[in-house]
Amino acid sequence: MVRFMPPFSPCPSRPTGEACMERTAIARRALLGPSGRLLSKVMGLGGRVSHMLPDAPATVSVHSPHAAPPSRRRPQGTVLLLLADTGGGHRASALAVARELVRLPDAPVPHLLDPFTHAAPRPVGWTVGLYSPLIRHLPPLWGALFHASNSRPALAALRATAFRLLEPGLEELIDALRPAAVVSFHPLVNHAAARVLRRRPGTPIPLITVVTDLVDVHSAWICEDADAVVTPSPAALDRIRAAGIDAERCFDLGLPVDESFTARSATGAERRRLRRGLGLEPGRRTVLLSGGGEGSGGLLRRARALCSAGLDIQLVVICGRNTAVRDRLLALQPEPPTTLHVHGFVPNMAEWMRASDLMVTKAGPATITEALCAGVPLLLTSHIPGQERGNVDLVVTVGAGRHVPGEAALVDAVAELVRPGSVALLAMREALVAASRPEASAATARLISLLAARAAVGPR
Repeated sequence: MVRFMPPFSPCPSRPTGEACMERTAIARRALLGPSGRLLSKVMGLGGRVSHMLPDAPATVSVHSPHAAPPSRRRPQGTVLLLLADTGGGHRASALAVARELVRLPDAPVPHLLDPFTHAAPRPVGWTVGLYSPLIRHLPPLWGALFHASNSRPALAALRATAFRLLEPGLEELIDALRPAAVVSFHPLVNHAAARVLRRRPGTPIPLITVVTDLVDVHSAWICEDADAVVTPSPAALDRIRAAGIDAERCFDLGLPVDESFTARSATGAERRRLRRGLGLEPGRRTVLLSGGGEGSGGLLRRARALCSAGLDIQLVVICGRNTAVRDRLLALQPEPPTTLHVHGFVPNMAEWMRASDLMVTKAGPATITEALCAGVPLLLTSHIPGQERGNVDLVVTVGAGRHVPGEAALVDAVAELVRPGSVALLAMREALVAASRPEASAATARLISLLAARAAVGPR
């Protein structure tokens, strides 16, 4: 169920030094088993939540019909999850954690908020809205902006100017919601949230940062005032630690993804069953081509190359929100025996992944992590300049996929891997199992719940 929050009214403050260290140390001990290793599972009841609507007037709270009933819950108030719609990954991770929070009988109720839409001056929201057209039409310009802003001096300038514009609206919302914890899933939100929380009187409200870039972590992710930082990979952890964030506040739990991607890797029989349900031929090799939520990554060019190669495949193209590309793809006539299936945004991406033998996509962190968990080998065609270059190396290094930057390389790789009995395809599937981190969402939710409970002990 999605519930819109009514109008609001006032709330608490922030820890520094020893208080911050004590709280994260307690949370770390609670997350660790007797051996000192992070627990791989979090106990809780299953549940489903619906997406935050893009035109929500303020925050959206997330509930589950299968969460623990009220008589069994010991509610810890609310937790505010901050995101921004710059690509689909930030929202997807926030929703995945929200779904896990509602499973925990003593966890706070999650509320999702895009502060750029609901708590910032309109020009700030418009500026953030340029992300999608930039990565589609001017990726080199985006890369230049990423690198130009990726330094301590540039970050200091942003803190003193653009980030300050978020603070009044964010402070008003925090006053009204009175959360037990604030969780940032976006680098542009961290510092504004930290400043608002730091100057509040009363019981400190913990700030948790969930890094959603797999390898190339922008400086804006590094927030000295965060009580805990959740990283998606050892490479990201190294970057955070090198920037001076102490080990006690760092939790390398993996990138949160929805539970629909984390089911056991599909067998041949399961893939055939899924294909039948999706309107595909159950016995044919299936290649999934996707450009992420924005439909970027040269979809049209690559679809044309695969359609003209005469491969014995059924090609599924998911265009996301890119309706212009979708309309042009619908006019394509594939060379037999190839068949073509074109879709826009789909709510069941996990089923499409698990039904496929291969996934052709750009190197977005959320898509990569979802594919690793869903068990579909990857052919990475492109990356956004800046934050995605290291993702390609990560996938290739673990053996879960290949880099195919040109159309000829793409067609050759697909032709090789869809051959019956392909040893290379089998090796990729085995590598996926070792590289995936399906418990990331549950572990992150557990950490948030522990820190929120610890903060709630003091007087509110």
